[in-house]
Amino acid sequence: MIIKPFAPSPLTKGLQALVTRLHPTHPQYQNLQQELKNKEAGDFGEQYVMKELQQIALLNDCYIFHNVILPSVLPMQIDILLIVPNAIILLEIKNIRGTVHFKNDPRQLIRTSESGEVHVFTHPEIQLEQYIQGMKHFLEAQRVSIPIYGAVVFPFNNVNIHREDGQLPILMAKELPIFLHKHLEKSKETATMAEIKSIILSHLRNKMPFPLCQYYKIDVSALRRGVYCEDCGQFGMEKLKIGWHCQKCQHRCRDAHIQALKDYYMLVGETITNRECRDFLMIDSEHVTKRILQKLQLPRSGSNKYSSYKLSGL
Repeated sequence: MIIKPFAPSPLTKGLQALVTRLHPTHPQYQNLQQELKNKEAGDFGEQYVMKELQQIALLNDCYIFHNVILPSVLPMQIDILLIVPNAIILLEIKNIRGTVHFKNDPRQLIRTSESGEVHVFTHPEIQLEQYIQGMKHFLEAQRVSIPIYGAVVFPFNNVNIHREDGQLPILMAKELPIFLHKHLEKSKETATMAEIKSIILSHLRNKMPFPLCQYYKIDVSALRRGVYCEDCGQFGMEKLKIGWHCQKCQHRCRDAHIQALKDYYMLVGETITNRECRDFLMIDSEHVTKRILQKLQLPRSGSNKYSSYKLSGL
């Protein structure tokens, strides 16, 4: 049973909006573009593993969560969490291609790309061990005792892995059925899976670094304003009586402003005034902007020109 189905990371969506609205000449553009590529690759790998898990008949009566953030003395952002009879299994997904060396003393992951570039990363065992300890502290606070296991998973066979001695399993996605079968085979249900599921659901958090302009220390004035045309990729769609019109490709869209307001929420702030909305959407009329905001039925505070609208519900 899939409790929390796969969805692209909110941070990925935010980075997509930021890279789209930054001019390529901005000093942070190249780094942010690379960070976005890494996030998209990570999301793709996690999506693949989630699909593989859904096909394992042994997990039909188990619970699966994706992208889990829970309160703990140690930070936890778990890629995939499984609740099986009498165990919790944490999976750290690494969608990395090339040649990978897992080094000890100090523990590092060294990746050599197909072009010969060498990159050094934190050893995923360190992250996974932190998550296991954090999960133990979290469950102890809830007075729950259950074994916790973990594994590092590579989704695809486009990686050549070299490993020194390690404590936690490193698997390819196709090995997951065998790995999980071993834990399910020896487990006896002394803990209630539904109870643990309920505890996790009640404590889930959505901790994302919005607004991203503040997080990355980018001046809001550097963002390209206007409504984005999905057909030709240009900003500055014109507001018509019904919908929006792109003067470059003639594309029309009734609700193109909604994505622009979502961009504003992820990049600039949770609330927006009429004036800020006019400036960001590049609309001249205060009354047209008011109608747009009111039609979205957003939570509103203040009155008249001091009104602000909460965008988190979009």
